[in-house]
Amino acid sequence: MVFAACLALAFSGTIVDYFPLAAGTKWTYEDPNGAQNEVVVGETIDLGKGKSAIEETSTATGRTASLFQIGGDTAYVVGTLDTMDKKSSPNLLGEPHPILKIGASKATWTYLGELATGLGPVALTVKGESSPGPRRKVLGHEIETYDVHVISRIGSGETASEVRQDAIYGKGIGLVEVNEATKTTQGTVKKVLKLVKFEPAQG
Repeated sequence: MVFAACLALAFSGTIVDYFPLAAGTKWTYEDPNGAQNEVVVGETIDLGKGKSAIEETSTATGRTASLFQIGGDTAYVVGTLDTMDKKSSPNLLGEPHPILKIGASKATWTYLGELATGLGPVALTVKGESSPGPRRKVLGHEIETYDVHVISRIGSGETASEVRQDAIYGKGIGLVEVNEATKTTQGTVKKVLKLVKFEPAQG
């Protein structure tokens, strides 16, 4: 109880501090083999009916941008967009998918929906948990952090796969590290990405 109270007093910031979406913000991540992935926040996309989302591109996904929204204390992915086809419309999810939820204490969320694949949509079940983490040194600076643990089940039956993800978000930076393990019928594949460069939006 005392520890929880200390965390509540130590925690500060809002969702946009840990999930910045200012246009021009850029992150560079690297895996253990030295391969890099650049992520850049782009334009605000009009979704119609008074709604909008912010696009985020990465070298890992190529021409397909993820679309994000901020609502209260939560960041959501709401769909994708083909950035090379100027006439294309956003491909929106049936329901916004929570990515990060922050506060002074532990938060949890669930998501039931579908994941688009080359063979068509498959069932997706997500359980997430987040809580304030310790102060950590990131890119030479000690900052407040937030820990996120997510378990995703993709598909159903014996062919379903499970993805376990542990992520760290830093105040004023965003995602700084992610450890992921994907378990399928063929075995388990692990992936690690760490932030090696952060370029905040200018102006």
